[in-house]
Amino acid sequence: MTFEVKWKGNDCTNWSERKDSAGTSYVPFIIVNHISAGTMGSMDSWFTSPNNNVSSAHFGVSKDGRIHQYVDIRKMAWANGSYVDNYPANPAPVLADMKHKNCNLYSVSIEHEGTDGALTDIQFEASVWLHRYIREQIMEIWGKEKWFPFDEYHIIGHFQIAKNKPSCPGKYFPWDKLYTTLKEETKGDDDEMNKVLDYDDWAWNELDKYLGDAYNEGIIEDWKWVQQVRDHTMTYKDLLLMKILVDDRRRNKQ
Repeated sequence: MTFEVKWKGNDCTNWSERKDSAGTSYVPFIIVNHISAGTMGSMDSWFTSPNNNVSSAHFGVSKDGRIHQYVDIRKMAWANGSYVDNYPANPAPVLADMKHKNCNLYSVSIEHEGTDGALTDIQFEASVWLHRYIREQIMEIWGKEKWFPFDEYHIIGHFQIAKNKPSCPGKYFPWDKLYTTLKEETKGDDDEMNKVLDYDDWAWNELDKYLGDAYNEGIIEDWKWVQQVRDHTMTYKDLLLMKILVDDRRRNKQ
């Protein structure tokens, strides 16, 4: 089923550029799921209010399957909290990998109408479609190399990054069904990404130098990626994930 994204956005008060205090720009590569604890109408009203300088989300999904967009995906929404002291006891691994940078910088957030995470059938279908739409938009804007898998690392809940939101997106949110459906719907894409790089020797050598330098600089600590390159077994998926991590960590060291 195909859905439509309807722009509702607030152009003035509740978003920022995807840049940190040092001026470093970020590309989103995770999706954070939320529950609105209210109606779609209340989301529309609050997220489009000219007086709202507190919070926002990129998208909202209603119980009847409507999708509204409140913040341009190229901008940072104020959705997830930004302080290390608000991280939960068992935070999402991406927070440590990103050196505890503000999670809003590299995420896209989806609010779901409701209170307990029990999505309607059409709402669930709309959310699955939206997850795919977001990844496609990221690749269209920033390049195909910004692809990321639909797994437990890249698709997370608000509770995993904010200890003051332990019930978001709700105890009935269909996590298993979401991961299973996303992975089934993108199996063809994932199969292509799991193929070994079709590189000539000179390209493998260039990649070996790139990763060797990153290892020697302490950007990466795991030798496995370098070994994959030397064995000519690295996949397209591993290459993309590795470049996201290396490039972001290198920027953070500057």
